[in-house]
Amino acid sequence: MTEKSGRSDIPSLPALAAPGVNRRSVLKTGGLFAGMFMAPGALTFGARRAYAADQFVHQLGWIKSIQFGGHFAAIDQGYFAAEGIEAEFLPGGPGTDGTAVVASGQAITSDSDVEGVIRNRIGGVPVKAFAAIMQKAPGAIMSLASKPIKTLADFPGKTIALPNATRPQMDVLMKAAGLDPASVNYVPVGTDPGMLAAGQVDGYYGWATNQGVMLKTRGVDIEVAYMNDLGLPGYAGVLYATDESIDTKSDLIVRWLKAEIKGWQWFLDNPDAMAKLMVDKYGQRGLDLKAQTVEAGVYKDFIPVGDAAKNGLLWIEPSVFQQGIDFSIKAGDLKEGQVKVEDVVTQKLIAAAHGK
Repeated sequence: MTEKSGRSDIPSLPALAAPGVNRRSVLKTGGLFAGMFMAPGALTFGARRAYAADQFVHQLGWIKSIQFGGHFAAIDQGYFAAEGIEAEFLPGGPGTDGTAVVASGQAITSDSDVEGVIRNRIGGVPVKAFAAIMQKAPGAIMSLASKPIKTLADFPGKTIALPNATRPQMDVLMKAAGLDPASVNYVPVGTDPGMLAAGQVDGYYGWATNQGVMLKTRGVDIEVAYMNDLGLPGYAGVLYATDESIDTKSDLIVRWLKAEIKGWQWFLDNPDAMAKLMVDKYGQRGLDLKAQTVEAGVYKDFIPVGDAAKNGLLWIEPSVFQQGIDFSIKAGDLKEGQVKVEDVVTQKLIAAAHGK
């Protein structure tokens, strides 16, 4: 079920399956929403004018749950409607390639992280970040409190469940700390952190706001070592769109961001109510209210902090992406000068949304 400004009777657009997608050929297609929005080029800062309801489709990076609560708060509280927008959020999952969905025009925006946006540019897909929901990334290595992994110095000799895509980053961090990456036994990571609780691994990579909450609600006492604190730069919930959409639909995206900012603030002010809304109305069926409520309460440590505390919610700084580019060069994923920071991020939309 998708939610479209509070309506649940409208089926979602089919997501493109990740395997076999030729992104460059996808970019050449006309796109489902071509020509539906404003004329190219304008980024309006002046007095608000009346709008007919514009459809705005966002591809979520995962299933509909409390981690996306601010989006649905903006629907529920009428913030999108006030901006003349009919907002729809397509559910994600393991088989969804958000970049392909955005590049094909099935959605205007999606969410990733700093490294993901840079990786898309390396692959020739012209998408660019324009806002960031989480100023601190919740990605972390979790371990049992009785056998804690707190710093990189604790990694050698351990068995850690880690995504393959994260391995090069971890190797760079280990080398920078003067440690041998080969001293760690890495195994594939699953979606259920029970393997850590069962003692099958010493460390488990996941989101502290998701798998970490799962473990805690099961009564498992854990130590959390955030990747940001281990030396990996970045935001989470990075919002991105194609260069073309940023250039030609800037007014629409700014209006969407204004509603988003209000939605995320409402979520932060009303975490328990937001959890109930996700379980009862907007989220995937089967969500556990206790777990969603616990998770809702932790986002105050990730969203209204850092750059957002100084400049407003969803703020984004190019310097963070420059750190990501430098890190990708060290990891061997990128050559010097291959990608510039202005290729992967723009501040103009979030600045306009905040009236700056």
